[in-house]
Amino acid sequence: MKLLKPTVGLLGLALMFSCSSDDSVSDPNLGNTPKSNLEIKAVANGTSANAKSAANVEVAAFFINIKNIEFDFADGFGDGNSSGSDDDYLTFEELPSEIVAYLEDNYPNDPFCKGELEDDDDEDEDPYAYEIELQSGTEIYFRADFSIYAIESDDDGCDFDDDGDDNDESYGSDDDFELNGPFELSLTSEVITVINVEIPVGEYEEVEFEMDRSTNPNSDLFQKSILMRGTISGTEFEFFHTFSEEFEVDYEDAGQNLVITEDNNNTIIFEFDLTSVFNSVDLTGATDGNENGVIEISPEDNDGNRQLANSIKNAIKTYVDLLDD
Repeated sequence: MKLLKPTVGLLGLALMFSCSSDDSVSDPNLGNTPKSNLEIKAVANGTSANAKSAANVEVAAFFINIKNIEFDFADGFGDGNSSGSDDDYLTFEELPSEIVAYLEDNYPNDPFCKGELEDDDDEDEDPYAYEIELQSGTEIYFRADFSIYAIESDDDGCDFDDDGDDNDESYGSDDDFELNGPFELSLTSEVITVINVEIPVGEYEEVEFEMDRSTNPNSDLFQKSILMRGTISGTEFEFFHTFSEEFEVDYEDAGQNLVITEDNNNTIIFEFDLTSVFNSVDLTGATDGNENGVIEISPEDNDGNRQLANSIKNAIKTYVDLLDD
């Protein structure tokens, strides 16, 4: 029986900070607002106070790619400005006929929720051209020739607001402060610093970050948003995913807000609780379908573990918390 434990010796305390010409701080006309330093850190804990032992699972490497980090002001803070979306969203009427036919044949009772067309002008070639989400939360990725790249499932279903509009079509809120990455992180049980930044003094009711595929061809994360390697019962495994999703990160006390003041050193930590992740996901059905000696768990489904990949992804979203240092 092995406890889940990221192996520090294999990874070191590495932080892969990928800079690009887009790296910036989104400051919505807050030039006259007092600012204070905020140190953002991250850690992947293999054990926690309330976690049970995760039998026969050992994690040796855990990588994530964070596209941006966003701080939403509490009521009474910020200035009411918002940032627009760069995503090219599609209505059902705008879908190619090939995709419509596939949905009608394979998901006749699962209504269309939203569609997205990848940017053709992007210098980094995406592995798929269309992303379609159905009401149940099923997400289908089509290549440019309309063949299936991957299928995954979001346990929360498609996200609509009270008026029936898709919340994801507007990027950012009316009052937020945003850090643009990407931030490629190699996480272990040791806390690492993601970035030090000047942030407006005030109270923030929500912190969230968006994970997306890496566009760095020299990175282990290239075309992936998350990557994990280790062993299951002594057999090597590799888990990766290609999702693009926002993670809302809360304190254990959901009523606690992040307060930034001028007279103290402000620090927050993104904590990924991998022990709880693997306590909540049953890996006994993981298979090495292509018999290459590695259990591959991904939406590409080389080993028949696609549903398991979605379960691990959803568990990681559930077991990430915000901590004060």
